[in-house]
Amino acid sequence: MITHPPFFFESWYNVGRSITLSVIGFAALFTMLRVSGKRTLSKLNFFDFVFVVAVGSVFAATITSKDVTLVEGIAALATLIIIQILLAAVAARSRTAERIINGEPTLLLSHGRFLPSALKKEHVTEEEVRAAIRATGVTRVEDVDAVVMENDGTLSVAWESKKPGETSLVDAKVPDEARAEQRSKRVVR
Repeated sequence: MITHPPFFFESWYNVGRSITLSVIGFAALFTMLRVSGKRTLSKLNFFDFVFVVAVGSVFAATITSKDVTLVEGIAALATLIIIQILLAAVAARSRTAERIINGEPTLLLSHGRFLPSALKKEHVTEEEVRAAIRATGVTRVEDVDAVVMENDGTLSVAWESKKPGETSLVDAKVPDEARAEQRSKRVVR
């Protein structure tokens, strides 16, 4: 005779175990995230997204799986948080490591002109860029110096300043088509 596990209810012990592990696991996760700092909870770049998914998966397994003990779950969560802290520290000390871990911003529009190869690579439409421009209160695309897709997926809109100083676009990945346009403008001037 084939037996199936109960669908709705097995025992009060299992219900109590789930509640207890949820409360203790949540308290442990909350404490570890508070200790790890605000960066852990900042806007998510690719690395942070992977971290959050992994933490969620470990937390879920800890509170629902009979095969994972509370101590094993907390150890796994602590390990993930330590890895995140260490990689963030490495990224803060090395520009190359930062680009590998976090990626780099990508220029999508330069001097009022869309950069089709960058839009295609980042899977962004011209309409999404226009919406970001409108959100800043600018009505003409031609008035925008640059639109950059940041590491966390947000679109930043910049317009040219008349004041001298370092540009905020210094670390943005510039597609070849924008470089060619910039070179031709230098020759014409």
